[in-house]
Amino acid sequence: MACLGHAPIAVILLAVVFSCAPTLADLRGDLRDFVAIAPRRRIVYIAARYYIFDPRFRQAVGFVRSDEFLKTWQSVRAAPDVAALIDYLNEYGSGYDVTSLVDSLPQRLRAYQLSRTVPVEMMLHRDLTTFLREAVQTLPRAKVYALMSQKVRQGGDFAKFYKALRDKQFKILVDRARNSADLQAPLKRLHEKNINVDEILQILFEIINWGPQNP
Repeated sequence: MACLGHAPIAVILLAVVFSCAPTLADLRGDLRDFVAIAPRRRIVYIAARYYIFDPRFRQAVGFVRSDEFLKTWQSVRAAPDVAALIDYLNEYGSGYDVTSLVDSLPQRLRAYQLSRTVPVEMMLHRDLTTFLREAVQTLPRAKVYALMSQKVRQGGDFAKFYKALRDKQFKILVDRARNSADLQAPLKRLHEKNINVDEILQILFEIINWGPQNP
């Protein structure tokens, strides 16, 4: 099985879905608490299996590691409706620039030596979304809910940010950005590389709904 390093690619990819929250002060500690209850070894195993057997997953990872991904991401970030969404997240996330996580993603992925040896006769047709859903299924949902509820009760930066994610205004801003004419070309390019933004957003909202309904 391919070795993905001490900080596996699976964890970094999942961060895009799970940690759109900024990593400032208390929120960084909150994020570490959630990562601590994730079954990291199981997720590493799933990621290694996908990387060996699934060319669509491998293509998506390769694209995220490339300079072309950064250019595509810059096009997305420059869209006015995306800028409005980012401003909303920053306002409720203690002022941290939430885009920095995606900015650093290609460089972080390039640090890992990923095997290119693939048994052609065993190739499958799963992709990044399939991987994320399988990885999410390994998460201890009851513990995630309990931790979310605890942090909401405690107040602080996490409670403020989580409430903003549950607010209908967040969904409105996401939908507006997703349907922006400015995004059609970069989203098409991501889709060509087996990165389905709609499905990733669906996973994001599903995980948000794991937490308390009335924060």
